[in-house]
Amino acid sequence: MADAFSKAECVQLTELFKHLNAADGGLVAGQFDQKIRQSTTAWLPESDEFSWVEKRIMRLATDANRQLFGYNLDEFGEQLQMAAYGPGHYYDWHIDRGQGNIAGRRKLTLAVQLTNPDVYVGGALEINADGHPYQTPRDQGTAVIFAATTLHRVEPVVSGLRHSLVAWAHGPAFV
Repeated sequence: MADAFSKAECVQLTELFKHLNAADGGLVAGQFDQKIRQSTTAWLPESDEFSWVEKRIMRLATDANRQLFGYNLDEFGEQLQMAAYGPGHYYDWHIDRGQGNIAGRRKLTLAVQLTNPDVYVGGALEINADGHPYQTPRDQGTAVIFAATTLHRVEPVVSGLRHSLVAWAHGPAFV
């Protein structure tokens, strides 16, 4: 979804990231594994000031689900995650649906490109839904929405800094 967020909104969120309590983003399946992921992550504060971000994400997920997926969705059970990928950072092939009460209920993943692609090299989000990796659009403000069971990765960043915003829509188990 092109232009899901304006350039000004992307800059606002990127600036916010600098002031959050960012930490190592290598947590994978409950354990830190830097062979799979190297990044810095922070959680978007749940506050009136940023409720517009949550509302936008909910609308995007609802629209995409109605048009493309038809999943039974019942909540956004996790805070929105912001990530920064600098030189050498990456997230190897993985899916977002995991084990446990929350990750096991993930049905849709929404990833918003916050950084202008001219300021970093590498760091492309790739999706592999059918055995053929596809590089998603890198335009600032673009939201990419896909099933949480879809294999995907962030390629290593060669130079610069790439920021993203990620959210998950949840629902009951598939039957």
